[in-house]
Amino acid sequence: MTDIPAVHDSAGLLGLPDAACQQHRIAKKMLAAQFEDQAPADARLLTKAVTLAQLVGILRPETIQVPKYQDAERAVVDVPVLEVLVSEKTSAADRTRVTELVHRSMAKPVVLLAHMPDGHTTLSLALSHVSRTDPTQSTSVIDAHVMVPAGGIEPGALYLDRLDRTDMWALYRDLVRTAAADGRPASTALQAVEAIALRRRLTDLESELITVVRDAKRAKNQQRRIELNLAARALRAQIRHVRGNLYSTDDHHGIA
Repeated sequence: MTDIPAVHDSAGLLGLPDAACQQHRIAKKMLAAQFEDQAPADARLLTKAVTLAQLVGILRPETIQVPKYQDAERAVVDVPVLEVLVSEKTSAADRTRVTELVHRSMAKPVVLLAHMPDGHTTLSLALSHVSRTDPTQSTSVIDAHVMVPAGGIEPGALYLDRLDRTDMWALYRDLVRTAAADGRPASTALQAVEAIALRRRLTDLESELITVVRDAKRAKNQQRRIELNLAARALRAQIRHVRGNLYSTDDHHGIA
């Protein structure tokens, strides 16, 4: 029988109280059912890519002592905590798509840990609202999505008792904000959507830097090498700036 890996479990990552912990298998058909009529390709992807899904916790006002939240776009009365095991045959692009689909399959914020085929675990969080075009109001639209390696998050940073406990939506947004900065956000003024944007910008810049450095090493023309090295220097400066806006001053992220 296939089991969810014990490492980077959600209960330990979030410091879940016993009252919030669950242990229930989720049928893949339940996740895929939301897309079978309108997006059958997405339903097939979920069925193919998810080897195992489990509900491992539910954040409720009565279990974590945080008030519920409601406005015109969302009612946050509980937040499911899920873990999924992703199939080895799933491409990198499809892994991102699968996590987005899990978030969209529910009309509420979701905490998702995705255990990848390479042994790494990714924390996936999404700022979302209930779909206005879904007559059943059982699915969500994603406004912003972030995926971060669970192993890189500062230990204890995502414990629920350390987050904004004003209400359930504030708690979730603070979870997103903190996770996007690997547990070391630069400032309490940094908003969740801003943290996601900075994280995405940082990822893009670091990927671009890797490509430029590689091309500089391969360049045979000296002038071209100089140009690429100057581009790399500019990218490093941009990376330092973005990291300064995203991470606290005591973070130890190196610059390539």
